[in-house]
Amino acid sequence: MKTKTKKYYAMSDKIPLYRYDGTEPATLFMRSHSMLITHTGNLLIDYTNDCDNGEPFKGPLICDLDDEEETGIFPTFFTSPGLIGTKQFYNDLLEIGIDNIEMHPVIIRDLKNEVIIDNYLFLNILGRIDCTKTLNDYEVGIYANKVPEHLNMFLIKEDPGYILVTEPIYRYLKAKYEDIFFEEIQQLEE
Repeated sequence: MKTKTKKYYAMSDKIPLYRYDGTEPATLFMRSHSMLITHTGNLLIDYTNDCDNGEPFKGPLICDLDDEEETGIFPTFFTSPGLIGTKQFYNDLLEIGIDNIEMHPVIIRDLKNEVIIDNYLFLNILGRIDCTKTLNDYEVGIYANKVPEHLNMFLIKEDPGYILVTEPIYRYLKAKYEDIFFEEIQQLEE
């Protein structure tokens, strides 16, 4: 008898072209911690003051809003310069059992309008798994048996910009947020 495998979905903040309405999403530029590497799947290490060894990250992360996109849409989360999500998004992740996230304060400055946007957090997903194979320029497939059972949200080793979630997380977030986009990942057999 064949066992049922979990379904996995890529989660993105990208607005697909078919939904393009002429407005651009807001863009952030990292202004502090210039030597911080994000999307590693590990605890954050800041190399700004010690380029050889680094030191544990200490927030807040400071980002500036791109002043050319002042009318941009503020998404539930940004994926650049790291995963920066609303406080509500973080609380929802905790509520549904996602516990592999390192959280730090973030300050988003809108310098043109002299405003501080303070309802976001810097979220670092812990867990970067070698479980996928590139299928073509736009798709990856997943070997579900390589994903630890307890992980419901993680990054993939091949491309750490990919955030994968399990089907229960996908269903919960899809029902709650209109600006998060998902794509089912094809299951692969070894």
